[in-house]
Amino acid sequence: MTEGDRPNRAGMVAAVLAALALRRSGLVPRREDTRPAGGRGQGDSPGEGHETEDVNVRNTVLVMGGLGLTAIAVISGMTLFMTTFAARQREALPALTPQQTKALVPPPPNLQPNPYADLDRERAANRAALDGYGYLDPERTRARIPLDRAMQLTVGRSLDAGDGAR
Repeated sequence: MTEGDRPNRAGMVAAVLAALALRRSGLVPRREDTRPAGGRGQGDSPGEGHETEDVNVRNTVLVMGGLGLTAIAVISGMTLFMTTFAARQREALPALTPQQTKALVPPPPNLQPNPYADLDRERAANRAALDGYGYLDPERTRARIPLDRAMQLTVGRSLDAGDGAR
């Protein structure tokens, strides 16, 4: 144990002596001995050392009713306060202008006016790429040829680069 963890014995002795002095002076009443005559403590024998009376139901109901009424009064008061405050705040605001009260109409969506024409243009561009000649890069080092011509050139030829057949 460190120095800070040890109980302060001098402080405990002073507290016990102060309690005894108060008891002897008569300021603090003495407790009656609640043990039965046989020297047994509370709960040593059945039927002894427990409450002999039930809870006062009337007082309990009155306390619970008072708590309920208090809660209702607080909630009602807060609701009244908030509605009054909101009404006064609305009254203090200036009136809305006609521009502010006008209904807003959102713009129409940007839809395709003729989707079939767009589809036809896309198909024509794809068909031109498959059926025409052209370069694949700006340096003009790679070209594309029509699909049918590429098939004619490769029919009957091996596609393996290492066999040397032409």
